[in-house]
Amino acid sequence: MNGPLEVIRRVEVLGGKLFVDEGGKLRVQAPEPLPQPLMEEISAEKAAIMVALGTPMNTVIHSVLGEIRPFLPQSLGRLSDDRLLALVNYSVIAAWHRAIEKAGEKAGRR
Repeated sequence: MNGPLEVIRRVEVLGGKLFVDEGGKLRVQAPEPLPQPLMEEISAEKAAIMVALGTPMNTVIHSVLGEIRPFLPQSLGRLSDDRLLALVNYSVIAAWHRAIEKAGEKAGRR
C-alpha cells in the first residue's frame, strides 16, 4: 500500500482530483473512472488522504467514526464522537500500560 501523498499524486497523473466536500466527505473527480486498485487504495488511505489535503482533524475524525459506527455494538454506536474518542483513548492507554508491564516482566526473566 502506498502513502497518501503517493495516492494523491497517482490520481493527479490520471487527470483526477481528490477533495473534501462541504459535508466532510472525500470525493474523487476524474475525466474517466479510475482503476479499481487505485480506488481501493483511496478507500484504504481515506483518513490519511484527508489529513494530507489539510482537512480539519475534527472532520477527519467524524468521517472515520461515521464509517465504523455501524460495526460497533449499539451501546457504543450511540455515543457522541467525543465520548467514543475518550473511550478509544482510554483503551489505547490501558493497552499501552499492559504492554509496558509485559515488557517489564520479560526483562525481569532475563
